[in-house]
Amino acid sequence: MFGKPLQIRWVAVTAALTLGVLLFANVLYQEQAKAAPLERALETVPGVTAVQVQREDGRWRVRVQLGAVDLLPATYQALRERADRHLGPGRYELELVDRRTPELEKAFYEVSYFVEEGRSRGDYARAAQQVAAAGRRLGLDRARLYVDAEFLYLELARGDGVLYAVMPLRPPQEVTGR
Repeated sequence: MFGKPLQIRWVAVTAALTLGVLLFANVLYQEQAKAAPLERALETVPGVTAVQVQREDGRWRVRVQLGAVDLLPATYQALRERADRHLGPGRYELELVDRRTPELEKAFYEVSYFVEEGRSRGDYARAAQQVAAAGRRLGLDRARLYVDAEFLYLELARGDGVLYAVMPLRPPQEVTGR
C-alpha cells in the first residue's frame, strides 16, 4: 500500500532533478555557443592578444587584452561592431586590458585635466595638443588623444607599457539634489 505512492514520488523527484540538470546544461551550452564565436571574431582584430567572454549577473562581460595598436579608435570600433553582431548592442560591457605601468598611470592623471577641459569646452584639438606636449614633457613614447562622435580615446605608451582609456564623449548628466 505504501510502496506505490513512494515509487511515484521517487520518479517525480528524479524527473524534476533530471529536467533541472538538462535545463542548466542547455543554458550553459547556449552561453558557450555565443561566447566562443565572439571570442574567435575578436581575436582577428589587429592588436588583440587575448579575449575572455563571460556572463556575469545577466550581462555579458567582454575583456579584450590589447598589445600595440595602430589606431585606437579603429580598433575599438572593430571590437564593438563584432560584439554588437554577436551579442546585440548595449547587451555587454567591453573592457580593454592594457599593459599599464605605475609611470603611465601617473601620466594619465596628469593629462586627465586636459581631457576633461577639452570635453567641457569642446576644444578637442587643443586638448590633443596639450596631451601630446605633456607626453613629451613626461618622456613618453606616445601620448595621443582621439575623438569621434561617441568617445574620447587616450593612448599613453612608454617602452613595453601602454595605457588605453576610452571615455564617453558626453558623460551622463550629473544629478544634484536641492
